[in-house]
Amino acid sequence: MNSKSRVSFSSRLTEGEKLIEYLNTFTGFDPGDAALTAAAFQTQTSALHLVQDEHTTKHYDYSKAAFDRRKFFDKETNSISKILTQIGANIRGRLGKDSQQHHDVHALVLKIRGQRRITVTENSTENTISRCENSFGSRIIYFSDMITLLTGFGTDYAPINEKIKLRTMRDLLTQATTATATVSQKLAVYKPLIAARKDGFKQLSATAKRIKDMVLSQYGQDSTEYNLVKGLVI
Repeated sequence: MNSKSRVSFSSRLTEGEKLIEYLNTFTGFDPGDAALTAAAFQTQTSALHLVQDEHTTKHYDYSKAAFDRRKFFDKETNSISKILTQIGANIRGRLGKDSQQHHDVHALVLKIRGQRRITVTENSTENTISRCENSFGSRIIYFSDMITLLTGFGTDYAPINEKIKLRTMRDLLTQATTATATVSQKLAVYKPLIAARKDGFKQLSATAKRIKDMVLSQYGQDSTEYNLVKGLVI
């Protein structure tokens, strides 16, 4: 991944490795707490490397599934968002703009289009991801309602265009539903890693700050040792 988030977290791990290298060169460094030694911090950093790598992998899996899903909703010419105009035009042409049928269809078109697209990045919160997934879930429900409504029109809805025939729309609904279920499966694996990475870096930062304080305490504010570690961003 080349996102700013990935670079930021990787940079913090790199700074953590520098702190370990410096600690190993300090003569007689003794923090008085086993959790603040270079060895302990190395263990903590190594564990977070694994979390970071797993987070990147599972984020890619989720993003790939979400990208593939879009072709059924937005990307392709026969996707849900692309056929709405033609469906509305068919009803207007056959039954008139002021018909109850057109009013009902138009209301569902507005609901489907009203689900704002939310971009999910590597640094997105669980709340942002949930809003994104809820949006796709709502669009499926409204599109299903659209098919049910059009089916109820009977012979009043008999388009020539293959893209907006009921059987084609039902197939599209099935594909969109399946793709969304796949995204949900990938998300179920990815979401716990968001919290794990966040908590891991929070703990790493807290430990690094305590180590810096112990270096300051042992060697002094103007010491070479403290000057080496104080500016590290972890």
